[in-house]
Amino acid sequence: MDKKQRAVEKAARNAEKCILQYLNAYLTNRDLNSVAAMLHPKMNGVGTGADEIAVDLPAAMSLYERDLKNITEPIEFVVRQKIFNPVSEEVVVALLVFDWHLKTGLHQVSMRGLRLSCVLTGCNGSPSIFHMHLSTASAMHDEGESYPMKEIRLLTDRLHQEIAEKTRALEKFRHLFEGAENGILVARGDTIEFANPALKHILGHDAEKITSEPFITFIHPDDRATVLDRHIRRMRGEDLEKSYDFRVVASDGSVRWINLSAQIINWDGDLANLSFVNDITERKTAEKEHEKLQEQLFQAQKMETVGRLAGGVAHDFNNMLGVILGYSEMALSQMAADHPLHGALHGINQAAQRSADLTRQLLAFARKQTITPRIIDLNETVEGMLKMLRRLIGEDIDLIWLPGRNLCPVKMDPAQIDLILANLCVNARDAIKGHGKVTIETGLTSFDDAWGAVHTGVVPGEYVLLAVSDNGCGMDQETINHMFEPFFTTKEQGQGTGLGLASVYGAVTQNNGFIDVESEPGQGATFKIYLPQYVIRTEPLPVQDQVGATMRGHETILLVEDEPVILKMLRTMLEHQGYTVLTAGSPEEAIRLAEEHSSRIDLLMTDVVMPGMNGLDLARNLLSRYPGIKTLFMSGYTDDVIAHHGVLDEGVHFIQKPFSMRVLGEKLREALEG
Repeated sequence: MDKKQRAVEKAARNAEKCILQYLNAYLTNRDLNSVAAMLHPKMNGVGTGADEIAVDLPAAMSLYERDLKNITEPIEFVVRQKIFNPVSEEVVVALLVFDWHLKTGLHQVSMRGLRLSCVLTGCNGSPSIFHMHLSTASAMHDEGESYPMKEIRLLTDRLHQEIAEKTRALEKFRHLFEGAENGILVARGDTIEFANPALKHILGHDAEKITSEPFITFIHPDDRATVLDRHIRRMRGEDLEKSYDFRVVASDGSVRWINLSAQIINWDGDLANLSFVNDITERKTAEKEHEKLQEQLFQAQKMETVGRLAGGVAHDFNNMLGVILGYSEMALSQMAADHPLHGALHGINQAAQRSADLTRQLLAFARKQTITPRIIDLNETVEGMLKMLRRLIGEDIDLIWLPGRNLCPVKMDPAQIDLILANLCVNARDAIKGHGKVTIETGLTSFDDAWGAVHTGVVPGEYVLLAVSDNGCGMDQETINHMFEPFFTTKEQGQGTGLGLASVYGAVTQNNGFIDVESEPGQGATFKIYLPQYVIRTEPLPVQDQVGATMRGHETILLVEDEPVILKMLRTMLEHQGYTVLTAGSPEEAIRLAEEHSSRIDLLMTDVVMPGMNGLDLARNLLSRYPGIKTLFMSGYTDDVIAHHGVLDEGVHFIQKPFSMRVLGEKLREALEG
């Protein structure tokens, strides 16, 4: 006997056992209503003996109703014939012929030759009745002895048809279920009862793993409380939003975002969650990148707005500071050190100088500070700063210098490198408690289009890296988000202006570079500055012109300034240094003076921003008439008149307001002798 035949016979035994238990359960409970429920509606032949006969079930029930209280013995149930025809391991068609007898105090109810035909499913385990038909002998009399087998054949054919139809329907659902791109699961209690292949792919586990452990096992720890709470509340019948997002942890440890849409269904008689799962990891990643870009754009716009404000304020503020610095400096030069007012004038001069320094930092942040870039070797420039930086950070902090090899040059004002290193090293010193270290290093790197696409303001290309690292207290993300804003500081009041990093930001961006900051609380900080490489070298690195020792002069200067108080102060400063000065309050007056002046004019010293004609146009006008005249421009900010985004063209001489007498003397000699 093969395995399949044994399984079929087992199915027949299970079916027989199921039917007998079913009949006994109904026929031995002494309840005629339950017995009647099993009978065919058109059955007849119900008898009570020789004296009484009922032609249908209602009449019989009425006849025996008075005797229900007088039942004295159990129902007698006798099987006379049984046939079990297995269709498969799952399905069995059965035919039973049986009698039953019920005795009461007055009657005996007997039914003979009852024929039960039924179809049972699930016969390889716990069978259940799929279809049942009960009839009496008289109802089958017209069909003869062949009726039972004919009925079985008809039932079998119908069953096969129903099974085929249900199988086709189930096959369609199976294809939909297994071929769905989204995950599908059924959760009952705290476990997943059913999962399709797409869900297995998302989680990276096989079906046995998914259905053997609580579903909360696969949820990201930070999202478990939320998911479990929603699951419980939904099972209670609360009206919740069906769809929501959370994270799961795949078998390889990776975190994936999913969107789950759930609804309550009946699953084998119990309530369960039918859920559809969509992997949205890529969408979440894209959204995060979009948010990051939006934050970067907002930050850039905010910095630009503050920069414009700073540049606008600096112009007028620098003019006033220039007056204070100029007059206080001239007064101090003519006053003895023991004069009672000497200390007061010195304090005024120092306060104005500090204010000028703050304004200069604002201009650096706003990228409106005029610079004179030249081709420099970054390693040489940094090495020239090391001695000063060591004094700046103190003896308790080690300064480590790690120069990169074979660096390409950069084109930048060396003073800006000094500003960057000084501010970053001071911040590093303040972040270190006690002994620590600051590391300065250089190197080469490059960025492609993909990297630039997710970093606002970054142009793909080749860069020189200047990095400053410390092992101090570090910064949290909130501090990093605001650290380049003017006047933002985490230092105590009076310990910092909040302009140091702002000026670093301005200096770097003014030279088409960018800054990347890496820091965690307690883990120190690293500032990585990327400056564009200057690849084409058509001439050797220039050496700075040395200004002559003497700052006095004898030449004739045409001074043009639209602010009367500045004009008066500058004339005094120039005459104090030995120059002959012609003053004009407007470009038109300057042209008239130049035409009327019979002798030589050696230099035009003019403000850049003036009503009507600007300083550059004035210089061009006079140069066309007097080809040998030299020019020195001055301004509180450039306003892009003589410079492109603050960068001077080669050969242009410029002095940034406010300035001291010493700086003025140096710039005049540089312009006149250049």
